Amino acid sequence: MELISYPSKQIEIGTFYDTKIIIDQDVTLFNEDGTLVFCFIKNCIPDSMYEFSDRIVKMSKQESVNRGNAAGRVTIEGLKKGKEHWKAYPTELCSASGQELSSSKSSSFFKYNDGRISKRARSNTVMSSALGGFDKSPHNPCRLTHYTKKILDDYPSIFPLCSHINTLYRDRFPEYHAAQKEVYNDSPVDFIIPDSVFSTITLNHDFRTACHQDKGDCKEGLTCFTVKKCGEYTGGELCFPEYQLGVNVEQGDLLIFNPHIAHCNNAMEGEGRMSMVFYIRQKMNQCPSI
Repeated sequence: MELISYPSKQIEIGTFYDTKIIIDQDVTLFNEDGTLVFCFIKNCIPDSMYEFSDRIVKMSKQESVNRGNAAGRVTIEGLKKGKEHWKAYPTELCSASGQELSSSKSSSFFKYNDGRISKRARSNTVMSSALGGFDKSPHNPCRLTHYTKKILDDYPSIFPLCSHINTLYRDRFPEYHAAQKEVYNDSPVDFIIPDSVFSTITLNHDFRTACHQDKGDCKEGLTCFTVKKCGEYTGGELCFPEYQLGVNVEQGDLLIFNPHIAHCNNAMEGEGRMSMVFYIRQKMNQCPSI
């Protein structure tokens, strides 16, 4: 089923939203100007594709303090999460100079209980990591991510899933796929995922994202998204709050969407929702070969 809609709600980045209208059938949503918002395909990925290494599942549970807007507005409670064992723990949000902040943003410096100021700004702690390649940043060269290097022997076990999703993407949206393929073909083979148009997989575990837009994704292409069920839970649907719609992506389903449109997750009860986001970095084709 194809639908045409337009943004009908003002949203604020970094804010959590609960969306009540949840889609659970094949739907493709376009903006009124004809651009794609998302395409949801039910039961298109065999369960066997999710039988990759358990070490990849463990990587999805790694704590991250750099997810920015997706982690919501930073709080002391959010900074303390996972750091309860620290002897010197965060007690107050502050600027780099130690001045108290009047409003909360997606990341912040903070004071420890001994009065020291953190050396870098952090966002709320969540369980998230990335596999595959990353393009150049102000502080790092083009590279395989730290977590990829840690499980390099297990990393290829997820390639069949990547390839299967790539085929579904190509068959459904050949023009977007072809544009993304150009970036992929010009990128160093060391930093891309074989038999696909992806360079990177973001892994999230029980991570309720706040309203955000993905940064660094190829602007000419689309992002692919699926879920591996690792426990019992309800909720957590991926939502597009401007459109007041959510999508119930379960294991076996595929969501192809525009990552530059604001999205978030509904609240979740229980645990064991591992989501996987497949994309290529915008500047990956500017990386040198190694």
